[in-house]
Amino acid sequence: MIVSLVTGINSILAEADPLVHAVFDPLHLPGVGSYWRIALASLLVHIGLLYAFRPISSLLFPRSFKRLSAADQQGWCVAMVAVVHTAFDTSFILKFINHPALNNDKMDGFSAEFEYYLAIALGYYVWDLSTCIYNYANYGVMYLIHGGLGVFGLLILISRQLQFYAIPYLLPELSSIFLNIRHLLKYAGLGQSLVYKVNFAIFFVAYVIIRIGFEAYHSAKLVGYVYHHNIGNVCYPYAVFFAILGITLTVLNTIWLRQIVNAAYYTLYPQSTKRKSKAN
Repeated sequence: MIVSLVTGINSILAEADPLVHAVFDPLHLPGVGSYWRIALASLLVHIGLLYAFRPISSLLFPRSFKRLSAADQQGWCVAMVAVVHTAFDTSFILKFINHPALNNDKMDGFSAEFEYYLAIALGYYVWDLSTCIYNYANYGVMYLIHGGLGVFGLLILISRQLQFYAIPYLLPELSSIFLNIRHLLKYAGLGQSLVYKVNFAIFFVAYVIIRIGFEAYHSAKLVGYVYHHNIGNVCYPYAVFFAILGITLTVLNTIWLRQIVNAAYYTLYPQSTKRKSKAN
């Protein structure tokens, strides 16, 4: 019965394919018409996970979860969804990190399987962007910019343009696994524990090496390719966008690193906050 229902819904949605292609194909984004249903399904799954993690967390972590405020319980569930998805992102990016078609042609190289995974990632990033918009007061403009750039970048990637750059731009999600674990440990009241310290040390190393170093290196190389018009069959405005995207991500990552280190310091040494308050 469930299979029949899913098949029926998919058939109905398939009727919208020509309309989606008509809108996005002229924009040189044909992948949207091919993968929008997968992205939509991924979005719905992530929304479902957000609600599912509330009873799951109450069952598995009754003392830690139930003592949280309603807002912190929501933040806990958001972090749980993020842990699951960043682990997924990291696993498929590592699978394709040495893929010949992508590495040998950084502009036009593609993999149909890789596109499928990227479409799933697109669903998550749409969910993440909507979360930033809904909770704008908590996230602010920088996270909103990051989310919007990510969504548009994935629309380009699933359209068989610049797919290689999904690797340096999404591999940094490896550090995000530990970032979100840090959030969960803090919610659980383990902000000064050894586990928190070890997790933060791993996060910091991964962040600096991958999110700033590896990503910035490939961003700089892409800027050179675009400057010399060495972009293959990629739509030129999208090549420029990805070059700017890499620079923007590096700047944001550098700003966020300072904020994260400060937050971790005052979590580990709360007495520093008290001394600072007395000094002021």
